[in-house]
Amino acid sequence: MKTFSVFLLALIFCHLCRAQTQSSDDDTAQTQSAGTEADGGEEELVNQTDVWVELRNLRDMVVEQKVELSHLTARVTAAESIVEALEIKNTAMEARMTAAESLAEELQMENDGQDAALQELQNSNKAQAADLAVAQQKLSTLQQRLTVSEHNVEQLEKQQEGQDAALQDLQNSNQVGKVAFSASLLTSGEGNTGSSDYVPLIYKNVFTNIGNHFNPHTGYFTAPARGVYYFRFTGHAAHTDIGMMLRLVKNEHFMVIAADRQTTSPDLEDNASNGVVLQLEVGDVVSVQIKGEVWDDDYHRTTFSGFLLFPF
Repeated sequence: MKTFSVFLLALIFCHLCRAQTQSSDDDTAQTQSAGTEADGGEEELVNQTDVWVELRNLRDMVVEQKVELSHLTARVTAAESIVEALEIKNTAMEARMTAAESLAEELQMENDGQDAALQELQNSNKAQAADLAVAQQKLSTLQQRLTVSEHNVEQLEKQQEGQDAALQDLQNSNQVGKVAFSASLLTSGEGNTGSSDYVPLIYKNVFTNIGNHFNPHTGYFTAPARGVYYFRFTGHAAHTDIGMMLRLVKNEHFMVIAADRQTTSPDLEDNASNGVVLQLEVGDVVSVQIKGEVWDDDYHRTTFSGFLLFPF
């Protein structure tokens, strides 16, 4: 717009110069042609008048052009301000665009990295899935082997239980097989022991009590196992006016008896004995009972003995 205004002013200046040149030429021609006819002078005067009119018109035109140029200059200035603002905005937009493109590039690179990591993770998951399948197969095999092993262990436990039971029976048999006792009536001194009715004899002097199944405080033998037992008892009669009757009882049931009459002057001492084999159950009780009087002294003449022949 500024270039156009300069061009317009130059055009007006050239036009004015041409007008002045033409006026000078006309003056020169008038001087040189002095003496020309009066009609030529009038024509020249008219021409000069037209030039001034034209100059005034040009002046008015220049004034209008200046006003218009001022308006155009203001508009151009405003437009340039707008353009400058737009250029600033454009620069800012370009900077933002550049930043956005950089961010997009970074995000793309990050996304590519994530895609690669995801692919690697997927591959790893596939490998882990394969390993898991192999592990599950191994676990299934181990479970089957464990089931077989548990069955074998169960069978072995049953066999062990049977062996333990057999061993226990054998131990019991060995322990039960060692049953024997023998005892006499008095631990020391001498004298008669008696009763008007049958009562258990208490043999206090114990010679042998293997298994400890004879009780010297009660005179009772208690069978520790089911089996066949042998029992023998003896009684000595001396210095008594009444007879001697000894009987062996099983659970208070009479089995066998040994007896003698009272002593006399021709026969001051006498002995009686008996024995029996009995089949007993566990807990059966065997004892010797007395009715009358029986003698014992330091020679241990009155005794009670028994032992297990065999269990069954």
